[in-house]
This record gives sequence, structure tokens and C-alpha cells, in this order.
Amino acid sequence: MDGVSGMSQDQILGRLGSKSHWRTQSETLLARYFQAHLEDLPFETAASIAKKVGVSAVTVGRFLRRLGYRKLSELTLDLRARGPNSAWQVKEPTPGKRNGNGAGIQGRQLQAHIDNLTRIFGQASTPAWGKAVKLIADAPRVFVVSFQNLRGIGDYFASQLDYARPGVRFLDGEDGTFVDLFDGEPRKTCLVIIESRRYARKAGPLADRAKAMGIKVIAITDIYCAWADDADVSLTDPGEGEVFWDSTVSTVALLELLLESVIERLGERVPARIKHLTALQDYFGDFGDM
Repeated sequence: MDGVSGMSQDQILGRLGSKSHWRTQSETLLARYFQAHLEDLPFETAASIAKKVGVSAVTVGRFLRRLGYRKLSELTLDLRARGPNSAWQVKEPTPGKRNGNGAGIQGRQLQAHIDNLTRIFGQASTPAWGKAVKLIADAPRVFVVSFQNLRGIGDYFASQLDYARPGVRFLDGEDGTFVDLFDGEPRKTCLVIIESRRYARKAGPLADRAKAMGIKVIAITDIYCAWADDADVSLTDPGEGEVFWDSTVSTVALLELLLESVIERLGERVPARIKHLTALQDYFGDFGDM
């Protein structure tokens, strides 16, 4: 190998997203990390990636060789030379970011949020994003599921989506059966599962059962939810920040952008839906006058 493999960015992303190419869970986690952090790779080392993903530096080296590169620098050369990524065009390292001389925890947190938002907006031009938008906009029935500390975020997303189109339901699984999801016509149903690192026990089995019944599954997760690779569409929530608890800023941003994309696809159906709901709200008097 002469220093670069000659792959285009589309080829790199295609190989990273190939579920059949990766043999182990560690390789799958690394593939998801690389997909979500392409723009950060010039500032990374095998050791720093290994620490973040929770694998060994040796495992990162093996992963790179299976990807087609002897070392990380060869991959970053290809990314720079063979096709721009929207994130590369937007993002420049903030002074002090890489050497630890930022303006304290607030400055580092701000930079982390900026980085995560850049990654999210970069996803909006991918085929996976377009497929998710089409499924959510066009499926006759859409169910949104989230658990534990993400429950409120999922509920809010479902309620906002319900303003844009009919047939949307939020499920929390408290009935122990998810019967509303499984009653009906599975081929006309889309399920959106929103999850994170220490995901609820129900998330993986729910995705498996839904897929087996013919329901289209969209997974919105961080890189650590390996079960998400079996979904029909998987969107990655970066979710990393300079805070003690995992931040939900990027989760909300991803869902807001996804909602806007769905509204754009729905077009003139949205104003008609809002007019209908507004008339009902006025009739039942749930909202006061401004």
C-alpha cells in the first residue's frame, strides 16, 4: 500500500456502513464511531479513539486494516483529498480546543455542542436521513418509543410530529405488551426508537419483534447501541459533551432537524393539518387568547 488506499469518501462511508463487513461488536462500534466523527479524525490517534469507544489500540489498528488502511493518517489523507464532507467545510478547530487551553468547562462544553450539531447537520444529506424522512412522512401509522430519561424527549417529538401529520402515537411500554403497535397492519407501520448508551432492556427485543412482523424500524441512538445496526434505518446521535451527565442537547437537535425535514416532505399537507387542529382547539377551548 502506497500511503492512501484511493477510496472516495462515499466508498469509505459505504464500507463503514456495511453491516456484513464487520465481524465483531468492537468493529461495529468502531465503524459507528468513525461514521459519526469523520471530521474529528485528523485530531485523533488510535489510542484516543480506543479510549472513547472502550476497546484497545490494537483493535483500532486491526479495524483500520480491515477498512483498507495501514494507519489512521492514511484514512484522513483520503478524506481530505477525495471528496469533501459537509462537516469538513463547516468546521474549523477552535483556538485552544485541541491543546486544552479553552475557556474552562463552559468553553469546552460549548465547543462540544458545536461539534455535535455539525455532525448532526452533516447527516441530513445522507441516504439514511432521506430514507428516515420518507418513512416517517409516508407511513400511515407512526409510533415513537423512548424509555427512562429519554421518555420525555420522545413524547415531545411524537406530539410535535402529530401536529404535522395524523396517525402518530407515543408508546412507553408501560402496558407490558406494546399492543397498540402490534395491532393493525404492520406493513403500514413505522416505529421510531430513541435510545442511548445504557439502553432500556426492552429496546432491542422491541426492534427485533417489530422487524419480524414487517414493521419498518428507525433507530436514533448513540454509537454504543449495537442492536441499532439491525434497524431499517439508523441515525447516530453524537451525544458527547464536557459535562458530567450525558447531554441531550444533540438528541433534541437531531429530532428537531428530522421534524423539519419531515414537514418539508409533507408540504401542503401540514398547513391543512394545523388548520384542522387549530379549529378543534378553538372549539374545545383548551388554549387561551393571546
